[in-house]
Formats: sequence, C-alpha cells, structure tokens
Amino acid sequence: MQPHQREVTRILQFVAQASHELVPPDVLEPVLKTLANNFITERNSSDVMAIGLNAVKEICSRCPLAIEEDLLRDLVQYKSYRDRSVMMASRSLIQLFRGTRPELLHKKDRGRPTEATEEIEQLDYGKIEAKDYVPGAEVLLKDDKKEIEVDSESGSDDEQWIDVQHSEDEAECGEEASEDEAEESEHEGENGEENKPKRKVLKAKRSENLKIKKEMAQKVTLERILTDEDFKRIDMANVRKQVQGPKKGVKRNIEVSSTSQPSELVKLSDIENIYKKRKHDKQTRIESVRKGQMDRDKFGYRDGRVNEHCSKTNREKRKNKNFQMLRHKVKGKVKRSFKDKQIALRNHLLKLKKMK
Repeated sequence: MQPHQREVTRILQFVAQASHELVPPDVLEPVLKTLANNFITERNSSDVMAIGLNAVKEICSRCPLAIEEDLLRDLVQYKSYRDRSVMMASRSLIQLFRGTRPELLHKKDRGRPTEATEEIEQLDYGKIEAKDYVPGAEVLLKDDKKEIEVDSESGSDDEQWIDVQHSEDEAECGEEASEDEAEESEHEGENGEENKPKRKVLKAKRSENLKIKKEMAQKVTLERILTDEDFKRIDMANVRKQVQGPKKGVKRNIEVSSTSQPSELVKLSDIENIYKKRKHDKQTRIESVRKGQMDRDKFGYRDGRVNEHCSKTNREKRKNKNFQMLRHKVKGKVKRSFKDKQIALRNHLLKLKKMK
C-alpha cells in the first residue's frame, strides 16, 4: 500500500473492518509495519501521516495484540508533532491503549492511575471474557438500609422483602483495604530497595481487594432483581472509577475516555479524521463579514456637526476662500518636478561643502 494509490482510504477501511480479536497477531503485524513505513513518515504530508495513525488505531481497537511494544512507542512519539492533525491522531492512539494494554506504553504516557486501570486484565490470544456478574454492582451494597426483592423462582413461594446481611462488613473491608493501599503508596518511594517487600504486600492487598469487589458484585447479581435505578447507580460508579484514583477523593477533573467495544462497522470518516479548521466558501465568508458590520460605525469622514443645515465645517468654508489665502497650503501638496529635485540636491551638497 502506498499513499498515492487510488482509493487507498477505502482499502484501509476494509483492512480495519476485517480485523477482529480472533485474527492471529502475526497476520496483522506486517500490515501495521507497512502503514508505519509508507504512511507515518516525515517525508509524507501531515494528512497522510494522520490517516496512517487513524488506520492503526482502528485496527488496534479491534485487535489489540497486533502491535508490538517497540512500534507502538515509536508512533506515540508523534504526540508532540508540530502539525495538529498528526499530534491528535497520536494522542488518540495513546488514549486507546490506556484502556486496553497500558503496559505497552511508557510510564509517563499511561496517565494518572485510576480504579478502572487496576481492574484491567491481561489480554491473551483467544481469551474470552465472559463475566457471570454485572461489573460495578458492588456499589449497591454500600447502602445497608436498601431493601432488595427476592425472585419467586429462587426457592421461596411468596414474594417478600428482606434486608441484605453483612453488607456493611463487606463494605468496611473494601474501605479498609483501600485505606491500607493509600498508606502503602505514600511510603512506597521513600527507601527504594528496602521497600520491595512492602510493594509485594501492596500488590497482594490490591488483588485481594479486587477479589472482594468481585464477590460482592456476584452476590448482588445473584440475590436481587436490578431495577433501572440500580443500573444508573452502577453506570455512575463505573464512570467514577475511570476518574477517581486509588485513593479516596478526586483531585482534578479529567476527560473520561471511552473504553467500550468498538462499533461493528468502520466508518471512513474515522480514518479520514483530520483535525483542521475547514475553509469556508466565498458566500459564507461574505455573510460573516456582513454580520460583523451590522453594529459598527461607517468608515470614512465623520460629520461632527450638531445640525448639518445650520453650521459649516472648515472644509466647506475653505471652498469659498480666496485662492491667495490657500496658495501656501496647495503648493506643499503638489509633487516637485525632476528639475526642482536636482536644484534642491545641488543646494544641499553645496551647503554641506561649506560646512566642512
């Protein structure tokens, strides 16, 4: 594939559409290297580079295992490129891998760690993530006064309302684990080599905390019927995980990235997405100029008289004056002839000679 090839963006669209998780990574790896060698190079224009980066992003969103660490880090270096379209395409690639495979990125490109990044599992070829619970459902157990409805098919003949038992204890366990995690992270970087055992303890506590959350989510999913309000709370909790760090509280507001699965169809506009200010046509420019002139004063001579029928300006009075009175003013405005310039230059040179 070459940038000058006919309908090359259509070909890139078909390649991205044919990519999916079950395609072997070694099949798509030559395609990504071809895009990097033929499109994403500084010898091409910025539009071609942006299209190549967008195509790599669309392919990797459907098959994240297709790209290697070295190639990804080379493409990430364009995040500070001088052209805006290339810079934004590279940053969108960084944002994609923050939610799928952050271990491939450099530490400074992984962004601020959040609760959602800790729950990311390692991707393997052919691995199917089939969850038997609703992710984020553990947030429903924090309100211990909330009553739940038991399904009639779960063993009881009569429908009744019961309280969730031990929900407060489980929530407290999760909070204590997060507090311990915060304390460990504060003292982690103080002693370097001496803190390696503490890091292992911290990692074990994190895995234990994730395990507790998973058990709580399974408990909620199996023991209650989720309503629309419950799903809203779960969605809000999942969004909060992408913004909130491992510690309690939010220090700053950051843009929540979309980590959902890509759409089934690849749009051509996603590959040809170039961040530039589009030029307007002539009629649009004329309308914008006219719109800006509506409440603006008229250009040119401004008549400052209070009553234009009673008083006269100096320009109007000058028209009725005798020419001899205005001769000295008119003479200064007339251009000198070439002969007059020669005489003036000669007199100036003679004057300089006398001064020596």
